[in-house]
Amino acid sequence: MHALALWLLLAQTPAGFGADAPTLHRQLAAQVAAGYDESHGGFVLKSTPVESAIELALLEAGKGDHWLEHAERTLSWTHSLMDTLTGGYFNTGSLRDAESQTADKRADSNGRRLELLVMAWKATGNEAYRSDADRVVDWAERVLLDGRGGFVSAQIGDRELEPSSNGQILHGWLAYAAATHDPRRKRFALQSLDRVWEECWYEPLGLVRRNEMKDIAKEPQLSDQVEMGRAFVLAARLCERPEDTNRARLLGDLLLARYQEPKGGFRTQSMPSKAGSIRKASVKADENARAARFLCELSALTDDPRYREAAGRATAAFSKDITQHLDKANLEAADWALAVRASYDAGLPGRGDFVAEAEADATPKQRRVVRFKAVHR
Repeated sequence: MHALALWLLLAQTPAGFGADAPTLHRQLAAQVAAGYDESHGGFVLKSTPVESAIELALLEAGKGDHWLEHAERTLSWTHSLMDTLTGGYFNTGSLRDAESQTADKRADSNGRRLELLVMAWKATGNEAYRSDADRVVDWAERVLLDGRGGFVSAQIGDRELEPSSNGQILHGWLAYAAATHDPRRKRFALQSLDRVWEECWYEPLGLVRRNEMKDIAKEPQLSDQVEMGRAFVLAARLCERPEDTNRARLLGDLLLARYQEPKGGFRTQSMPSKAGSIRKASVKADENARAARFLCELSALTDDPRYREAAGRATAAFSKDITQHLDKANLEAADWALAVRASYDAGLPGRGDFVAEAEADATPKQRRVVRFKAVHR
């Protein structure tokens, strides 16, 4: 009955979340907790760690219920995916072929795991997490990094910028740079945000993927707008650059104007037809959860309720799917748990050391005058 009441509340509330969002979050988190299976590595599905479930566990660590223990157990299992020779994580433990494993070391999964290592290090003080984070960063700098800014999406494959994978690794990169007080990597993250925007933004479609000829390679993707949007929001809070806030707003407005269906969900891609209308496209639960979380974070950054309300409408569109299995184990509920949590606690950092460092970078430095004594012979 309680699940039915939550479903009715979600479906009937214009904002989608309602006053009972913390209760819904707790129930979704309970689904994720029930999906923990130590015999398979913890929060793991199909030999692949569920990063959102680990993140949720680290965020819930102060509430007991073995959250931190389960997060650490899963991170220990995930450590087995680390390439001990060159660094970086393989995406999954199910592949056996060495060549396939090399191709499967991706920017998006490594970016998310980098951020989890930073969170675990901050939560526990265990330097082993810092050491693993250093190894991921070292590998990414040697293998994925483009000196002009940004990262390629995988160790082997397309070398063009992909906004979605860049958004995820830059989110982790910023978290790492902030935790380690590293101005050099902070500057590279900001340089990368600028380059992705300059090369991939195309009015009025938004962020697009381009081929080697710089032509648009495929339809504009929801994930590209969402993941880069989250990176811009984090950069805006850490560094307070106006352009990061402005770009996050543009992406949020784009989601509301071109991706949101009349019923509230977000379509996975947005491409205009010859008549000017948006072509029909699928609406996927996992991408909508990530979009809802981004919009809640953007609302917290800008104090603009429109974004949170749009996130609520997307959540309401999936209300039946979200609530019908509240009593069952479901690791895939983690993204919705994080989105619902963000509706009342976006978890954005405050002004950090990066602001002072940015101001110091902008301050002209006095030239040092070196005087040499004349040598008399």
